[in-house]
Amino acid sequence: MVSNVFLSLCALWFLVLGTMGSGSAVAQSANKVWKVGILWHAGTPQEEEVMFRPLVEGLRELGYIEGRNLVFEHTYVNEDYSGFPARAQELIDRKVDIILASVAPAALAANRLTKTIPIVFATSGDPVKIGLVKSIRQPGGNVTGLSLFVSELTAKHLEILRKFVPDLARVAILWYPRNQDHPLALQETERAAEQLKLQTIRVAVNGPEDFDNAFSVITKADVNGLIVLGDAMLRVNHKPIVQFATKARLPAVYAARDYVDAGGLVSYGVCIPCNFKRSAAFIDKILKGTKPTDLPVELPAQFTMVVNGKTAKMLGLTVPQSVILAADEVLE
Repeated sequence: MVSNVFLSLCALWFLVLGTMGSGSAVAQSANKVWKVGILWHAGTPQEEEVMFRPLVEGLRELGYIEGRNLVFEHTYVNEDYSGFPARAQELIDRKVDIILASVAPAALAANRLTKTIPIVFATSGDPVKIGLVKSIRQPGGNVTGLSLFVSELTAKHLEILRKFVPDLARVAILWYPRNQDHPLALQETERAAEQLKLQTIRVAVNGPEDFDNAFSVITKADVNGLIVLGDAMLRVNHKPIVQFATKARLPAVYAARDYVDAGGLVSYGVCIPCNFKRSAAFIDKILKGTKPTDLPVELPAQFTMVVNGKTAKMLGLTVPQSVILAADEVLE
């Protein structure tokens, strides 16, 4: 009888200890300050405001407050993608809990250095084709994120450009060789152009210092349309591109509205700041224990078209009624 009572008391005591240990573990998890490393493609105040603020808002809505239960570790490459490996290594050395890669090349660089730290990419063209993930539904490994579907967008860009320029015959495509998404995007664009019986000319730009040379090539190519592929380096340096297109009276289609706000003709693409905000959900789930391989890559739910009516008039173009009806916003 005494033995049974003793055993019961022991069992109760161990149960209490176990409960205390469990509560302590929960408390430790709740009190943990997570380190989120961000691998930026360019270190500019404008970029931080446009991209970082939505991310912070998204995380705040999920209960993460900077300085309380989360800190950010920032690294920048100053627009040169070749610097991503070194900057990624910095984040690894700082022992971050997760890495947010602003662009696909950043995610690729980080993934070559670590297979254990979770990586979320905020933007990417086709992450499967460039080797970031094994599949959209089951990424595999330690990487997942959001796709922009760049290759499909470029075909749509040609269609829009042709609506503005019915006699479109020859199109220049401005691209960045260090963006791993661009070779695929070029192929898709050229395939679509062939179906529309259009000629294309590839014009590579290796950095801001190469713009003048690229613009000279486009001018000599005698094109009557321009497409600028979606890319962070190009987008950050959108002003000289827009100024060139306006001065050359060259109708151009872009992947981000930054160009249109600066005077570009028309943009069609995904809301990139929105992607950064939605990245917060990926970060939250991973920090709570979900493995990246169990988080499918998110595909864009919608695309946005913005038209600059004032620029159209400057170029002597009429905005087609079909474009006005399809546009989410027309700037006057």
